[in-house]
Amino acid sequence: QCLTGKKVLFIGDSTNRGMMYYLMEQVNGTLTEWDKTHNIKVYNNLNNNRTSVSFAYYPQFWLPANHRPVFDKALYQLMRRSMPLKNSSDTILVVGGVHWLATHHLNVVRQSLEKEGLTGMRVIMKSLGSGFHLPVDGIHCLSQQEQHKLLMHNAGLSDFARNLGFDVVETFNVTLPRYKDFLQGKCACHFHKVRQVRGEHRATNITKRETLPPHRQYTDPGGEEEDMYGPVHYHVEGDINALYSEILLNRICEVSR
Repeated sequence: QCLTGKKVLFIGDSTNRGMMYYLMEQVNGTLTEWDKTHNIKVYNNLNNNRTSVSFAYYPQFWLPANHRPVFDKALYQLMRRSMPLKNSSDTILVVGGVHWLATHHLNVVRQSLEKEGLTGMRVIMKSLGSGFHLPVDGIHCLSQQEQHKLLMHNAGLSDFARNLGFDVVETFNVTLPRYKDFLQGKCACHFHKVRQVRGEHRATNITKRETLPPHRQYTDPGGEEEDMYGPVHYHVEGDINALYSEILLNRICEVSR
């Protein structure tokens, strides 16, 4: 109920996207749409059309450096696609990722909201996360000394965000001691994965996985949309992602101070 009438905008990488899909499943009772979007995605059909969620992927690291959209452009495009936006705490912006976030990006957020007349929006920073600690071909790997520098950088970011009046969801301290619990991806930074679930569901309840034969309860995403077992739905797995996503939900649903 606390998300009724709210719009939640996410800008960040796949770790932010994992939080978004967790939130969508909790709000809707089931997740009927999912993809590994690397662009802008808008969902207006949540909570009986009473809640809107949108996402912009940043940074687009696979593009040449001189072709990557800058942060302020990505944020501007996300806000345009999410219009209309209320200048109140009913509009929430969640910004963050694994290692790319810096004070510059937080300043851009503040300046952009001032320019658009949206300083009443609520901003929540997802802090950094652990990752890139395993040697993988083609992926950079941080040494223990570099990980310590990252810890200090994260602490500075959190203080900087709070000084700007932003809320903070602290994911670095949650994920660092659980570095062996990562799930998908070469970066060793993902603490969630999405599974297909086939069978009956109700809009107010999590998908009934027990309605299927055991060998059909979970399948990999990407199959047919519907078969003899019923329509396809999705479920976000991962205890660590669930933990900090619940913290995010708590921040969003807090009574305004």
